[in-house]
Amino acid sequence: MATRSVPDLEVQELDPEGHAIVTFRYDRGTQKLQAHHPLTSMSPRTSLLMRCMGPFLPAGYPSSVRPDYTPYQIYDSVQAFASTIAGLLASRAVFVGMGVGSKDVSLVTTMLLYIAQETIGRVATILFAHKFSQRIEAEVKFYRFFADIVNDIAFVLDCLSPGLPLLERICALCVSNACRAVCGVSGGSSKAILSAHFAKEGNIGELNAKDGSQETVVSLVGMWAGGLLVSKVQGTFETWSCLIPLLAMHLWANWKAVQSVRLTSLNKDRATILFSALLRGRAKGLNEVGDEESILGLRRMLPPFNDQNAFQVGVSVNRFLHHLPGDIGNDSHRYNLLAQLLEVFREEDYLLWRDVQSNQAFVLLKESAKGETQAKAICHLLRVSMRVEPNMKLANVSQQHVLDQRHQEGLKSKLGLDLNILSASPDEKVDIQSLRSYDGLDPNLQLIIDTLQENRREWPKMQDQVKRIGWDLGLTNLIRGPCHRVRVNEAPFEVKKDK
Repeated sequence: MATRSVPDLEVQELDPEGHAIVTFRYDRGTQKLQAHHPLTSMSPRTSLLMRCMGPFLPAGYPSSVRPDYTPYQIYDSVQAFASTIAGLLASRAVFVGMGVGSKDVSLVTTMLLYIAQETIGRVATILFAHKFSQRIEAEVKFYRFFADIVNDIAFVLDCLSPGLPLLERICALCVSNACRAVCGVSGGSSKAILSAHFAKEGNIGELNAKDGSQETVVSLVGMWAGGLLVSKVQGTFETWSCLIPLLAMHLWANWKAVQSVRLTSLNKDRATILFSALLRGRAKGLNEVGDEESILGLRRMLPPFNDQNAFQVGVSVNRFLHHLPGDIGNDSHRYNLLAQLLEVFREEDYLLWRDVQSNQAFVLLKESAKGETQAKAICHLLRVSMRVEPNMKLANVSQQHVLDQRHQEGLKSKLGLDLNILSASPDEKVDIQSLRSYDGLDPNLQLIIDTLQENRREWPKMQDQVKRIGWDLGLTNLIRGPCHRVRVNEAPFEVKKDK
């Protein structure tokens, strides 16, 4: 077998970015490896700048991180700078409110106030984490921005505290500490999720370490500037004149930072935008959906504002049953409808129910459900909504007519429909307005069956298209709050009829 000659071999040494910095070749004359350094295309000034930025950027930057990392870090540095200066102004106000420099306030009183603040803050940390920690991953942009809102509220309360009576001052400082605690939980969790998004090559640890270095430098510069500002600004009017612009800059920079992020995962807003466009024949990429999605909204924190078009994923069986139609005190119809849904969704990892009248939808996840299951479920729901919306006005007019007609006929034609309608052709399917839920098929269930057929046919093609434009369906998270899953034991299905 022929052997490869030594001169044919060469070894290249690469830098973290993957560029060759040294090439070793065998020299026949000296019979040694000779090092050849390629001419660099960077100017000495550019090379010096990159060396200075090295301790603050991940190895391999910018190829080792996602494109939205750079704008996010720029705006994040601006907000950290403004926050540091505003924090110094607030801290001075707290010291004044606690009696630092006053002969009338004892050390014991100050210590008791500190203990009260810490107690309230730690309790707030536990309660907020218990109530909202499961929502942060799905709504990471909102909670990242929300963290800075409550942090600015803490600054405002701190600056108000010196002018308040003793009891109100104590309450203001305790609430301020609670706001900071909420900011710590919300901001820390959301930043960890964003770091996992930015780390394209799995370099989360290094990215977090370098992010800490960036914040250290920015905070240090902010301290120097804030120290100079605090020494010059003394009066109340001057303090507020500086604080308000700083808080405005802080929130603006945070808004721009969060808005610049282009997540590849799907939450409810992004999934609705993406699949609504796909069902209308248009595919939207990360940038288009990122520009359209909302960041701040009352419905993320206050459920009463989200009654319309509610879509809850991972609900419990009891909650799912509660929203199925049925007579008060008689749950037999609900159980029968649940059995029908279990048969309809036998081949799926979810169960969907959408009530046309209340405009609410609920998804029951099976044990084997994954992120793609949630994406498929919301796509199914959007198909149902697109069928219902154009016919809502006609449905309200025709419903009474259908009821009168059925009453006159004495219900003599029973709807003995079975679930073979799943395999029926579109022309053979019964109009949903001609169905009632006495002992036949519920009209809402008929609509779900029709759209399930369509969703099953088109989902593989839609799935491939979504992945090609950059979305990761495996990271879909539509769950807000505790998630319940069910294990379904296979059993023969029978349609029960009321006697």
